[in-house]
Amino acid sequence: MSLLQEAREAWRYRELLGNLVRRELDVRYKNSKLGVAWSLANPIVRALILAAVFTYIVPIKTSGGSYFPFVVATFFPWTYFLTGILDAGDSVSKHLPLIRKVYFPRELLPLATTIANLRHFLLTLVVVVLPLVLLLYVSNWVRNGTVRLPPIEILLLPLLVVMQTLLIGGIALFLSALNVFFEDIKFLTAVALDLLFYAVPIIYFLEQVQHAQQLDETLRGLVYQGFLLNPIVVIVTSYRAFLLHPVIMPSGALGLKQALLVNQPVPWPYFALACLVCLATFIGGYAFFNSRKWRFVEQA
Repeated sequence: MSLLQEAREAWRYRELLGNLVRRELDVRYKNSKLGVAWSLANPIVRALILAAVFTYIVPIKTSGGSYFPFVVATFFPWTYFLTGILDAGDSVSKHLPLIRKVYFPRELLPLATTIANLRHFLLTLVVVVLPLVLLLYVSNWVRNGTVRLPPIEILLLPLLVVMQTLLIGGIALFLSALNVFFEDIKFLTAVALDLLFYAVPIIYFLEQVQHAQQLDETLRGLVYQGFLLNPIVVIVTSYRAFLLHPVIMPSGALGLKQALLVNQPVPWPYFALACLVCLATFIGGYAFFNSRKWRFVEQA
């Protein structure tokens, strides 16, 4: 079957996909007193911890106020990326007995896990991230007496969510298929994601890489270009830039030797490239998964 025919076959089972998503959510909170309420409690507690850290323990200030909203705007998209990939990694392996007994498009398993994590992320975005950003603008209005609307790019948030979901789905399809044959993959993935956390501007700004004084000017440019070629860097940085205006970080903050304008949008050519990479990753992951899914039963 061609890739398009495989996609049409999976679409025929869309009702099963919905059931798998619901099952994924039910199993996650099975035997829990609060149930699905944990999907809200967890991000709220994390946001409160981040607020306490960057308000009292590491009180970093910018020209726009506290540093805390800039961390929140990237931390939860990163969490979606992290959990989406880790959860989907063994989504096929743990269902091998079912795969042996019943026919259904196998790609529904990692896709169901991805969609379940997407629902959690959307809930976090609506209930935690956006209200915190709104609170920041309101507090600035009360303090300064001037109304400032979010950047116009905030209208592109749905596109960012789609881009990130395609990227996660493509990687999940690839890793879940590979993990059936090599179970070490899920452990290697966890290690790789831990390392990747420091290569994504979550607790620092992309502009700090561009102006890193510790690097030679030529090397600095190459490293900066490498960051921009990483789609998850573009996505995470764009969440922050689309929600919050650029600010000036004073000298001394986050190791800066001089004041620096930060939180500027990623250059649009790199944003367009990231869109294409996310789409290509999903199509490539889907093709890789379908080329091997009929061999899964041999591992059962």
